[in-house]
Amino acid sequence: MRSLNRNKRTIYYALHIGEETNFDEYGNETGESTPTYGDPVALECNVSAASGAEAVQAFGSFTGYSRTICVADSNCPIDENSVVWFDTQPPSEDVPYNYIVVRKADSKNSILYALQEVTVT
Repeated sequence: MRSLNRNKRTIYYALHIGEETNFDEYGNETGESTPTYGDPVALECNVSAASGAEAVQAFGSFTGYSRTICVADSNCPIDENSVVWFDTQPPSEDVPYNYIVVRKADSKNSILYALQEVTVT
C-alpha cells in the first residue's frame, strides 16, 4: 500500500532545462538570465492538504513550504529546480505555474517533495 489510487490527484510539472540570457533594448546583455523549462508533464500523485507533522520530520525544521507531494515511483525526474501546476487549469501560455519544488526527500520506495506557492507575473 504505497500510494492509494483514490488519494491521487493530477499535477503538472516541468523540468528546468537551462537559462536564457536577457538583453536590453539595444541588444546588450544585461547580466541577468531567465530560467527555461521543458514541456509540462501530467503526474498522478498524493498531494497533502497542508504541511503536517510527517512532512516536518521528513524535512527537519525547514518550514518554507505550503504543500507536499508523495510519489511512489522512486525514478520520478522532478528535482528542486522544477515547477508545478496544481489546482489550476492545465498549463498553457496563459496559465503560469503556481508552485516551485523547494526540497526533495527520497527513500527506497517513494519520494516526498516540499512545494512552495508562488505568484508568477
